[in-house]
Amino acid sequence: MTSVDGAAQRVILRGGRVIVGDGHTVLDDATVVVEHGRITTVDTGDAPASRPGDRHVDVSGKTVMPAVVNPHGHVGYMRGSTTTAENFSRASVLDYMRRILYAGVATFQSLGTDRDDVEIGLRDQQRSGELADEGPLARFYSAGVGIVAPTPGSPNGGPFFSTESMFEASTPDDARAHVRVLAEKRADIVKFWIDDRHGTKSKLPPEVYRAIVDEAHRLGLKAAAHIYTVDDAKAAVRAGADVLAHLPRTGPDRELIDLMLEHDVAAFTSLSIQRPDGTGWLDDPLVIETVTPQTREYLRTRIESIAPQPLFDTVEAYRRMVDAVHQYVEAGVRIVFSADTGLLTQVPGIAEHRELEAMVDAGVSTAETIHAATGRAAEFLSLDSGSVTEGRRADLLVLDADPLTDIRAVRRIDSLYLDGDLVDRAALRDRFLDF
Repeated sequence: MTSVDGAAQRVILRGGRVIVGDGHTVLDDATVVVEHGRITTVDTGDAPASRPGDRHVDVSGKTVMPAVVNPHGHVGYMRGSTTTAENFSRASVLDYMRRILYAGVATFQSLGTDRDDVEIGLRDQQRSGELADEGPLARFYSAGVGIVAPTPGSPNGGPFFSTESMFEASTPDDARAHVRVLAEKRADIVKFWIDDRHGTKSKLPPEVYRAIVDEAHRLGLKAAAHIYTVDDAKAAVRAGADVLAHLPRTGPDRELIDLMLEHDVAAFTSLSIQRPDGTGWLDDPLVIETVTPQTREYLRTRIESIAPQPLFDTVEAYRRMVDAVHQYVEAGVRIVFSADTGLLTQVPGIAEHRELEAMVDAGVSTAETIHAATGRAAEFLSLDSGSVTEGRRADLLVLDADPLTDIRAVRRIDSLYLDGDLVDRAALRDRFLDF
């Protein structure tokens, strides 16, 4: 970002309320200065002396906060009324990255459902600058292809839309070999599934998932475990997993909490995919402007057809997850925002906002919810963003209302900055594929 005379241009956001993203700090009538894509000043005092080329933006009456970070979703499969392998393509993944950014999510990690290295390839192209012609996109991370157990005579227990693309590990040697392949491709994390899908699929044996985690750590990678039950969660933690990709749907457990604290294991929230929240969200302005009427009507009909149950699992399972998240927060377990975007009703960009609302509805404080979705999620991905503090990457949302009063205000985006550059959200929307 340069001015007409070639000097670095500063963006100076003046007069707004700043939510830092650390779970507690809020600054009123603050000034945020951005230069070279970084935040250089956050202060409630006088604005810095003006320089030629400075761009002053009056954000009085608005709220500035870090852009959202989502480290758990799946890209490219969900489109309209279907979530299938046939929908997956390079163009579809790029479309997700535009939609997610449009909704205020600056960084997104796809967790284990790559096909033919499309995700890995796009991630590498983005980091090398080769996607500049595609315009602004959410910063992209990928786990590549995840690991499951083979189920003889049946599809494996991986995600229903991508079972054929999963790596099936029968032995520890199989598992280690695949992790080495992922490391060679510089995958950002290793994902494995140990859920038996209510007894219908084979589960990874302990010796196999222990080998996955051990090899991942040997090669400098984190390992994320998809779990369903408390027992699976305990097994994953004991094996050394760095994060549970879901809260256990069989309820809270003190032994599990103690294990997670002892081993410093995080838990992704992934609440909204199971939350029975009705159909009112389909009438939100953000949904109306990004999702076709046909898809909204399909989702409305599908949700109403099974009300009051959620599309996935049961109300009772959801209540047990809420109980678990309460105990995690009270005990000091690291909970990390996760929308499990890209299947069922988890529309890209919309799912992230439904997850914020679900966390608050579950009793997590609004400040802690924002922290989990910004600073803590950024820390989990080792990002230098996620906080409105000096030296951090300037991925920022300017909101028309204060989300500390109503978390749904995060949807009311006045403007969005990625690496300090103002994103033309209208131009992003013009490039959306039909959804």
